[in-house]
Order: sequence, then structure tokens, then C-alpha cells
Amino acid sequence: MQELQVSVTATSDRFDPDDDRWLSQVRLLHEGLASEVPLAVRPTAGVPGTKGGGLSSVVVLLGSASVGGAVAIIRDWLKRDRDRRIDLTWEIDGRKGKVTVVATTVDNASLQTALEHGLRRACDAEPEDDPQGDCGSHG
Repeated sequence: MQELQVSVTATSDRFDPDDDRWLSQVRLLHEGLASEVPLAVRPTAGVPGTKGGGLSSVVVLLGSASVGGAVAIIRDWLKRDRDRRIDLTWEIDGRKGKVTVVATTVDNASLQTALEHGLRRACDAEPEDDPQGDCGSHG
């Protein structure tokens, strides 16, 4: 089954990126995502002498079966505070995809459709890597 690497970057209009309260909230997002989907790149603990380095972003591996779980985690996390935003980015064959989701407009169907579209493009890009034919089943 083809997987799509998606960078998940959390930001807030209310907190500075290195604010301990914000970093605690981002950790909860990462823990929630890790419970539903494999993490390709885990958040770093930071560089000595800097605050919060690397904690706002994580890379997840999405397959057709895991999109729904990731969407639910993102939706629930965003709804806890209207000042939160998540940028989802991916690249397939040099073409970049990006979706920005904010708490006030989070919509399961739109987010799921965008991620499934990315999965379809990943499958179209590398059909020979799908010996079981799993790329065709994205629903």
C-alpha cells in the first residue's frame, strides 16, 4: 500500500512558538497523531541554548486506512482553541500540496478529501510499488 508523507505543522495566533503552554498543547497533538498513524519524523527535543526547537512540526505516514484517524485527531485538537492552525504539506514527484486548517473552518470532509487526493497522486506517481493493488482503494 502506498503511503504519503505529510508534514503536520501547528501554529497559534495566541502563543509564541517557544511558550511552554503552547509546546504542551503541541505535544498533545503529536501524541494523538502517534496513537493513530506512524510518525516518519518525530519532533526533536530542541537544540541546547534554544527554546522549543522542532516541536511544532512532525511528519506522519498516511495510508488509505489511516486518513480518517488522522483527520479526527486534527479536528478534535483544533476545536479546543480557535487560535490554532495546522499546515499539512506533502510533495509527490516535485509537485507540492498544502492544506491549511483552522479551528473556525475545520471540516472533516474537506480535510479527508484533500489527504485522499494526495494519496491518489502518490499512487499514480509510483504504480510499480503497489504489487497488491492497494492504491486503488482510498475509501
